[in-house]
Amino acid sequence: MLVYGVTLFTMAGRPRAPVVIVDNVLPAAALSELDISHRELVHLSLDPLMTIRWLARYGLIRNSMRCTDCDIDMSFQVRAGARFVDGYAWSCRGCRAQKSLRIGSFFKGSHLTFIQLLDIVYYWAKQMKQSEVCDETGICRRVVVDWHNFLRDICCQYLLDHPVQMGGPGRVVEIDESKFMHRKYHRGAYREGHWVLGMVERGSNLCMMVAVESRAADVLLPIIAQHVLPGTRILTDGWAAYNQLAQHEVVNHQLHFVDPNDPTLHTNTIEGSWGNVKAKF
Repeated sequence: MLVYGVTLFTMAGRPRAPVVIVDNVLPAAALSELDISHRELVHLSLDPLMTIRWLARYGLIRNSMRCTDCDIDMSFQVRAGARFVDGYAWSCRGCRAQKSLRIGSFFKGSHLTFIQLLDIVYYWAKQMKQSEVCDETGICRRVVVDWHNFLRDICCQYLLDHPVQMGGPGRVVEIDESKFMHRKYHRGAYREGHWVLGMVERGSNLCMMVAVESRAADVLLPIIAQHVLPGTRILTDGWAAYNQLAQHEVVNHQLHFVDPNDPTLHTNTIEGSWGNVKAKF
């Protein structure tokens, strides 16, 4: 028989609580390829159970749990009370231990409902302002700020674990550096600011930006070597630190921004990226 969309076995006519939330968990690639509108997300999360099943199907929460004391599969059961904000929990039929559905997920430790958390993640991914997220969800600003910081930390850690690499034979990468958060045109309070090294691959718009302590060659070149593949045609401005790069071509901005003899020789792609990035600050 089916209960909660999961196939169950029966004993003496009584259904046994399921030991999995859904029958099939999608591969990780399915989540990275997910394209969903907010209307679709709302439809998929009309009640807590639908939300839990959706999260389990995409591997965002565990689909099963094994009791560490009894070494048996725990069952997925309805649970009420302030302790069980999701309305369900893992329960062991042996020792009667109960565990949260959030164990092992980045939802662990939050007192918000799954539906609220999905809204926060969705609005953050859509780059909605924090004040607007508060208005839409009814969640206080402190909590929204904490979750936005947490989501950024996850992205930062992913980039550290999976360094972006771009370029290669036949590919063009534009490189430039820009200063963030500093005073311009002698207006406002003085701020020293932070240098950021930017790299953009033409065609794919694959991009990497790294905060750096200075624009010295011994700082910039190792970062470029880490992210730009050998054989890449590299285009930069006339900053001397880039002179040691192989297959390196220079656009002299004191003379022109696009070489009149070679229209492909320019850094307009990376130059145009700075405005979009700085708008977030």
